[in-house]
Amino acid sequence: MEAPLVSVVIVTWNRKDDLLETIASVYDQVYQNVEIVVVDNASTDGTIDALRQTYPSVRIVALEKNLGASGGRNPGITAAHGEIIFLLDSDASLDRDTLAHVVRKFQTNPEIGVIYCKIVNAYTKRLDDIGGGWSFTEKDKADQDLEFYSYSFSEGGSAIRKQVFEKAGLFWNFLFFGFEGEELSLRVWDAGYKILYYPTALVYHRVSPSERVQGAKRLYFNLRNMLYIFLVRYPWWMVAIFAPLKIGTSLVQGVRGRCIPQFLGALLDVVRHMPYLLAERQPIRNETALAYMRLLREHGRLSWDLVSWFKYKT
Repeated sequence: MEAPLVSVVIVTWNRKDDLLETIASVYDQVYQNVEIVVVDNASTDGTIDALRQTYPSVRIVALEKNLGASGGRNPGITAAHGEIIFLLDSDASLDRDTLAHVVRKFQTNPEIGVIYCKIVNAYTKRLDDIGGGWSFTEKDKADQDLEFYSYSFSEGGSAIRKQVFEKAGLFWNFLFFGFEGEELSLRVWDAGYKILYYPTALVYHRVSPSERVQGAKRLYFNLRNMLYIFLVRYPWWMVAIFAPLKIGTSLVQGVRGRCIPQFLGALLDVVRHMPYLLAERQPIRNETALAYMRLLREHGRLSWDLVSWFKYKT
């Protein structure tokens, strides 16, 4: 089979040293038909100069301001030339065979639109459930080395066919941070593609001692963005199921974490942007929604107990 070009798209912001280590892991791949596209979210730590000096072959998309995660990925995806887009966080590294495994899996199954890699802590080699690499609950860890179809994927270590973006669209810029992959996943499934969790393909996340968005701010983004997604992508019957549960569990988290101002701020933003959200509303088909509910029962929120809802903050 032909060796398709893989475009590794990395979004970065003030992570110069991490980024250089990430790029080194890409160039060390067994699979060599690769281009690297780095989107710099207006870094101030000399990232662009270091890139030009150390890796002059890397294509740089320099943004004038920080557009966030989804807003940063989209220019990189648009600039990429590859048939396969590999999204990689700037503080993550690839196992040497990861791209080879991804290409082979895509070539043998044309129904797969997204491959969700197994993301582990680079130091402990255990599942990364701190940086968002593990999208499922504690009980699902028993399946961490099994392939299965997933309701979502982690944007920090996943491969997507370029044609999927052409058919389903790019990331939703409006979210800025949080659940961009989950929102896109709804459109991917609705476009007729499948999302495969594929543990053979490994990504190593160099977990930072502290998350960039944490605590009260994380609760704000999680609640706000999930309600945005419900209102724009879910059929109304799904909104009626998930919105009250999300609001209720977030309220408990807000009380427990003393984050009530952020909880209220998220709700206020949803109300304030309601005209825009309703104008943007393009829900998935009921057929897709029912299939999606099955995925949620297998490895998603519908398989969770209340302890999991409170613990995982999703």
